[in-house]
Amino acid sequence: MSLRLHTMTFTSHAKALMPTETVGPTAVRGPSDTMPRPTRRRRLVIRAALTSVVAVGLLILVWHLLGRTVIWSGIHLTPLPLALAITGAIVFLLGRAWRFWLLLPAYRRFPVQILGVTGAGWGAGLLLPGPSGDVAFVALARRALDVSVVRATGVDVLARLFDIVSIAAVAVLAAFISAGNAPRAVIATAAVAGAAGVLVLTLMLARRPRRRLLALASRLPRVGDLAERGERAITELGSRRLVAGLVASTSLCRVATAVQYAGLMTLVGLHLGFWQTWFVLSVRTLLFTVPVQGIAGIGTSQAWWTGALAVEGVPFASAVAASVTIQALDLAISLPIAGLVALLTLVPRRSVTMQKEAGEYTTVEGRRQRILANTRR
Repeated sequence: MSLRLHTMTFTSHAKALMPTETVGPTAVRGPSDTMPRPTRRRRLVIRAALTSVVAVGLLILVWHLLGRTVIWSGIHLTPLPLALAITGAIVFLLGRAWRFWLLLPAYRRFPVQILGVTGAGWGAGLLLPGPSGDVAFVALARRALDVSVVRATGVDVLARLFDIVSIAAVAVLAAFISAGNAPRAVIATAAVAGAAGVLVLTLMLARRPRRRLLALASRLPRVGDLAERGERAITELGSRRLVAGLVASTSLCRVATAVQYAGLMTLVGLHLGFWQTWFVLSVRTLLFTVPVQGIAGIGTSQAWWTGALAVEGVPFASAVAASVTIQALDLAISLPIAGLVALLTLVPRRSVTMQKEAGEYTTVEGRRQRILANTRR
């Protein structure tokens, strides 16, 4: 009787503890994890809006402290620079889509959908610079292509690492070739960022360092269950052929952006050389890695452009005026391209899934039917 009572007591205590004692990633939760998704989005938008207001206020304060008047120059709409800007934006989008096509080998039969997801993610990044473009790509890849969140996140992280390494390399190379008055601190910072990116890429693509890195990551409460799947996903991407394709597609993106912004700067009256333009663009893009950005880059983007142009030796008044005009022209050209590509090519998830299943049915079941037909003959 006493044994039954002890058993019942233990069972009742176990039932009481079961709902509260959890093991794994759900055991450790912060306040942001339990926050509803609309509340998190609202907070992100409010933070971005406040960032824009503060950045614009700081720019106005700096203008007054320096005591300089900003002379706004008109936009010189000439056909060749405008064509260069539009062509550069389109080629840049195609280069990004090519890179994601390489990083998603199981979905290479759907290049149109990959292009649409890339365009939508790029547009989201233009409207809210920073991690929002990456989050949009992961969500849209999940919805339109049925890519797992782990795979889409890993692909996006690898793409970002290639971007950081290439942009830092371009900044250092352009500073030396242009023989400008770029501060050594800027060049050193770009070199350190590039070296850090190369190190992380090596750790992720090399087998032994990757296993050690993922073994350390598996001990973390929220990353542990993703480490094994991440190992399998990255192993599939470790071939030399794929790395060569990623280098080629990333290089295409860098050249395309240089051509695009060379055209934009000519439209606003800044006549810089090719390497000077590339250096300014690289510095501005590296500053976009700062986690706090304004809505559509308002305020923060002008600050990054002004700082990069001032580093290259452009007068402050001209840099301020050009930063506002370049940002407006960039959004006026890039956003419609990204939106049109996303609208024209973003196919709903059901149709893509059906197409994928139909393709698998054709490859497997079709062969079996043909073999049976040949044997009957």
